[in-house]
Amino acid sequence: MNTHAHLPRTSPPRVTVLVSGWTQYGRGIIEGVWQYAQRNGPWMLSLDLGEPDERTRLPRASLGDGVIAAVHTAKMVDKLKAAGVPAVNVASTVLNGSDFPRVQSDPDAVVQMAIDHLMESGLNQIAYCGEPHRGFIKHWSDAYESAMRSMGQQADVYAPRRRLSYKTPIDTHLREIRHWVEKLPKPVGVIGWSTVGCRHLAMACTEAGLSVPDEVAIISLETEDLLGRAISPPISGVDIAVEEIGVKAAGILDQLFRGEAVEEPTVMLQPLGVTARQSTDLLMADDPMVRDALRFIRDHASFGIDVRDVLQEVPVARRTLERRFKELLNRTPAEEIRRVKLERVRELLAETQMSIPEIADAAGFNYAEHMIPAFKKMFDCTPTAYRKRVRVGG
Repeated sequence: MNTHAHLPRTSPPRVTVLVSGWTQYGRGIIEGVWQYAQRNGPWMLSLDLGEPDERTRLPRASLGDGVIAAVHTAKMVDKLKAAGVPAVNVASTVLNGSDFPRVQSDPDAVVQMAIDHLMESGLNQIAYCGEPHRGFIKHWSDAYESAMRSMGQQADVYAPRRRLSYKTPIDTHLREIRHWVEKLPKPVGVIGWSTVGCRHLAMACTEAGLSVPDEVAIISLETEDLLGRAISPPISGVDIAVEEIGVKAAGILDQLFRGEAVEEPTVMLQPLGVTARQSTDLLMADDPMVRDALRFIRDHASFGIDVRDVLQEVPVARRTLERRFKELLNRTPAEEIRRVKLERVRELLAETQMSIPEIADAAGFNYAEHMIPAFKKMFDCTPTAYRKRVRVGG
């Protein structure tokens, strides 16, 4: 275990943060480190945002008193050890010889949440599109293959026909993805490792004349607020507690500064939920009546509708509609209304400063007192706790 004796200080410790700032994932970790430093410092933070992949290199300047880094390569392990300062790893990559304390999202839980989101829409075919030349993300494809085996289903992982690299032109990447996605059985849900990777997948689908999400539904293993919305169609993503990763990594580094032993060498954090956008907003029900009901629910749930309103839009006996919902979606119309409303609550908690009563009203609940226990049952935490986790890392 990476431990260092405490040294008395006459000035604030300088902490070098080696995390790519090219994505919201990396920026969230940096935000979490900063939040911890604000509460427990002062710390002097030195940021080296590096490259958006494992080419991130150690700066030539001194690493200061400690490092929080996304350690993706054996070369980086060796350099950090040679530097002789406390270090905490915030990457999920498992490398031989790396014994730094690590804080990461749980890849199995993240991938399973993406699979569950796709299957909730009725998709049975689920594939994974990574980038094989980026060896540091192999844990995502491993988690996907493990999840598919546990469900007794065949895994389908993107494998280009030729060797690709960072220098390969984007047109070549798109052509290889297109060749792969064209052969997938349709409709299919595809999990991408990043929002940018999902953008390339969506572009390849457009070139192939495939409709997103009706033929190919796409979800990312991260949520990018700006890039996720700016892509056409906007990309759904799993919400990872990135700020909490930063907070906990900073806390562990602080322990090492004080000469304390780190009891948990690896801290696994659970995902927070899914931000659903148009790339997975498909209605896969074969029954036109159920499709019409689902569309009405998704468009009007926040107006406080109930099943009676749905039946006015889709004239059928209530018992018939409930039976068809259970057969196709394994939930009732009332449960679907509640699920859509609670997803809206989760979105407003993460993206606005609205109060809990205001959010309850905007999501279609008559009273916050009704919304809070329903939210806790679905997401296993209160709305206030969820907002704290997603905003400042808890």
